[in-house]
Amino acid sequence: MRILALLLALQPVLAATGETTVARWQNDATGAFMLMFDDSWPSHFQVAAPELHKRGLTATFYINPGKGEYKVFEETWRNEVWQLGQVYGVHTMDHKGLADLAAARADLAQCAQLIREMVPGAPDRLISYARPGVPAEAWGISDEEEALALAENNLIDRPPFADHGAVYHFQTLEQMIGLADAAIEAGDLNYLIVHGVERIEPAWNYQDFWALDQDIFVPLLDGLAERVAAGDLWVTDHISAHQYQVERDSARVDLLAADGQEVRLRLSHEADPALYDLPLTLVTEVPAGWARVSVRQGEAEQTVETADGRATYSARAGADEIVLRAAD
Repeated sequence: MRILALLLALQPVLAATGETTVARWQNDATGAFMLMFDDSWPSHFQVAAPELHKRGLTATFYINPGKGEYKVFEETWRNEVWQLGQVYGVHTMDHKGLADLAAARADLAQCAQLIREMVPGAPDRLISYARPGVPAEAWGISDEEEALALAENNLIDRPPFADHGAVYHFQTLEQMIGLADAAIEAGDLNYLIVHGVERIEPAWNYQDFWALDQDIFVPLLDGLAERVAAGDLWVTDHISAHQYQVERDSARVDLLAADGQEVRLRLSHEADPALYDLPLTLVTEVPAGWARVSVRQGEAEQTVETADGRATYSARAGADEIVLRAAD
């Protein structure tokens, strides 16, 4: 009898129907990765954005709307790049520095407003920010003043350039794709910051600043896309990664009901819902025999395949219940 009790105790505990976890990263990917492009270089819309779009990848492009290269191609930035699924970030108006707090407030507000006017979305939504690299004498504000100006404009400071720059810090494909593999290994977030990308066509007589060779850039994108397809990596923009982390870290899933017919849940988090409204990925144990699951939340509905008795799906925090049923 004692042996039987011991054997039973050693059996794996089966998860209960309705038991739900919030995935660490969207789509239950193991790690997350961000590509970021600085300074509004022409190669961003000539090479980078189209190649990203071909592979269904998203990056953040930090623009300087008052800088010469941007102004020449303003209509392209206004009407094309973001329509390829890319995201804009604030990099100051002209990349020349900020004299004082008043100048910072005016500059960052103007740049953020231009982005919000160009790209459809909530008028006060979060936007990513990257401090430009300028001489020390051109930067007349303290870190505290910079943080104040960011908060006033709903801007989120991205991770630093230090030790993450293509060409400047990393020169080989192995080094750059290694950043993504490190994110997967650690289950964490990593990133690469790019300036220019080599132009082959159109064949101009110069290359953009710190241009990354296409024989590195294109295989890098292919490698990232392969890791996404394998379910190992989420490649995203900075604000989406930030929103996911903030929402995930305070998320709560309440199980309202669970039986053989349906599972009902409610998802909430403690962040401001006006700014943090990105869907989270949930993983829910479902009854045996549910091969496909219909997930309804308010007017939204999705159907997903189960794996190992679990349904993986996206949901938004809020008042609407999440209802899972076996799909026909």
